[in-house]
Amino acid sequence: MIKKVIVSTLFSFLSLMWFSPLISQEAVKPWKEISETKKKELIAYLKANWKSPEDYIIEKFARYDIVFIGEFHRIKHDVELIQNLIPRLYAAGIYDLGIEFLPYEEQARINRLINSEKYDEDLARSLMFQFDPCWGYVEYMDILKKAWQLNNSLSKDQPRFRIVGLNYIPDWSVLQEKMTVNLWEKFWHKGDPDQHMAEVILKEFVAQKKKALIYSGMHHAFTKYYQPVYDFEKKVLIRLHKGRMGNIIAEKIPDKVFTIFLHSPWMAKTSFTELIYPVGGVIDLVMAEFEDKRVGFDVKGSPFGELEDPETYYSIGYDRFTLSVFCDGYIFQKHFKDYQGCTVDEQFVTKDNLKEAISRIFNFDWRRRITKPEDIIIAMKNDAEIKRRFRYLK
Repeated sequence: MIKKVIVSTLFSFLSLMWFSPLISQEAVKPWKEISETKKKELIAYLKANWKSPEDYIIEKFARYDIVFIGEFHRIKHDVELIQNLIPRLYAAGIYDLGIEFLPYEEQARINRLINSEKYDEDLARSLMFQFDPCWGYVEYMDILKKAWQLNNSLSKDQPRFRIVGLNYIPDWSVLQEKMTVNLWEKFWHKGDPDQHMAEVILKEFVAQKKKALIYSGMHHAFTKYYQPVYDFEKKVLIRLHKGRMGNIIAEKIPDKVFTIFLHSPWMAKTSFTELIYPVGGVIDLVMAEFEDKRVGFDVKGSPFGELEDPETYYSIGYDRFTLSVFCDGYIFQKHFKDYQGCTVDEQFVTKDNLKEAISRIFNFDWRRRITKPEDIIIAMKNDAEIKRRFRYLK
């Protein structure tokens, strides 16, 4: 168990590090050139198989029980896609959405919120605060509001739509500047968060034979792909990690899971701090040919699945890394130059909860610099400055 906890901690930081704003490029990166024959093949495939992101996701439930959607985080149109899917899911007979961004301990309050007669904005803030006091983004909280709106439109005899929080609240009281193995084990008191999220999915959906959409960061959504644990300083592969949330579910029901990637930057093989185009920008290059940019398409079994990218961190440990190794399906909505970050809720951190918010921040140097709620509000806004963070990607 101790080793699992240490691995979990390592990957929690890993997931955060790939969103670092410290980018080393000095000029806008170009897209990778491909042959005209290959380009025409990819364009022809999209024309023949074009589906809106919403239609694409819904259609996957005809064959799969658990559909994972993996994101970069804090990208406005990605979260809005999940919001807009809620009534579409319900109409298709899919009544369950599991999300990384709420703790399972709060499930009773989640149920109360989305089934109440009047929507409680403060309760929504409180629920998201319990997940992370630095996650005060309107679009994520509005997922709860969309579910509430749907449930309030239903008759009494119709089943209710559910949002299930997959995560859990670590024991912040034991966090110190210098942590030991024993302290980390106490901090992650319910074990590896990926294992916990997988167990909730198995309990709430798989065991009850329910289909569900699972929305999380992409690193949690891996099913068939195994993420490298890599020492960037020594340039040594430690191992391929097989314990992500999606990996665990895929081991249990291998033929009933599907992973969709929401178009976002990848990490370079050389550094966590350098963001690059997925598969060298070939998808961006192809999508430049279309006026309508919003599309969902298969990766496995399509010409897109054969696209290689040896320059990304995700290729480490693989003799031949292709897009089909990474994910099953893909959603493209915009080019990176058009991306916007999520909106920060100015009332998320207040004088009343500031002390608790500070106590739930990993970085002790930053803790000591926080004197007012605005300090955290500004930091959240900075994290959501997607245009700045993606400024070297067109």
